[in-house]
Amino acid sequence: MNDFLELVVGATASGCVYGLVALGYLLITRPTGIINFAVGEWAMVAAFGAYVLLSRFELPYALGMALVLVFMFALGWLTERLTVRPLLNKGAPPLAPILVLLGMLVVFRESVSIGFGPDPQPVPPSFGFGRLELGPIAGSYQSFFIIALTALVFVAAWYFFERTLAGKSFEAVAIDRRAAALMGINLGRVTSLSFAAGAVVAGLAGMLVAPNVSAHYLMGMPLAIQGFTALVIGGVGRVEGALLGGLILAFAEQFTVRYAPVPPGLAMGVPLLLLIVFLLARPTGLLRAREARA
Repeated sequence: MNDFLELVVGATASGCVYGLVALGYLLITRPTGIINFAVGEWAMVAAFGAYVLLSRFELPYALGMALVLVFMFALGWLTERLTVRPLLNKGAPPLAPILVLLGMLVVFRESVSIGFGPDPQPVPPSFGFGRLELGPIAGSYQSFFIIALTALVFVAAWYFFERTLAGKSFEAVAIDRRAAALMGINLGRVTSLSFAAGAVVAGLAGMLVAPNVSAHYLMGMPLAIQGFTALVIGGVGRVEGALLGGLILAFAEQFTVRYAPVPPGLAMGVPLLLLIVFLLARPTGLLRAREARA
């Protein structure tokens, strides 16, 4: 029983990471309609930022995290301004920004590979490598830290969209960009902030998972697939759907690896299998967008 509960804690922590990556997708996709597959590479860049500041320079953990997140905000903002904005201003077809961002995916990955080499780099966990036991529930300090911090992020994201005027402007752009522009909402500012916020959330996911898997230049693509699958499962239109999809995906992965009579390598295909199933059976995800509900 204790082993099962520890597996639940580990799966919940993994699901939180997937949910954060999915939220990074959602923050960009909802107001812009652009699917940014470079979100996984943003998580990878942040993981290496954590390696530099926390391992090499040994900064305090909170300060190092804050500096990396500020850098990710700037990186997301610049990515939109330099690659996406010119295409939108020229009236390029919807596929053009997606293709450009796929090119940026390669740029981010190869830049890190050249700068840091192919070897994994260690990132220290926030509270060390110890274990926390709460009665029958046990897990690593990092797992509980991931769960707690993710809960705070999703509560903050929900509050932003549901209770703030700025969040309402994001929702208005998501529902009808032309009507939002006629109401005086600055579409360019919303687009820039959506990319910056997506980069921050994806970067946070990268920093949280890095102590468990190390910072590696190839870590971005699996996170991109897992995050996108989580978004499809939960529903593109709901903040809480990103977390729900991440948890469902992580539990499916962890329980397949632990209990299913298949080689661990085949369990890596669980996200792709779930992605195909949901795209065919329920493309809107488990939770529909609010404007789609009766």
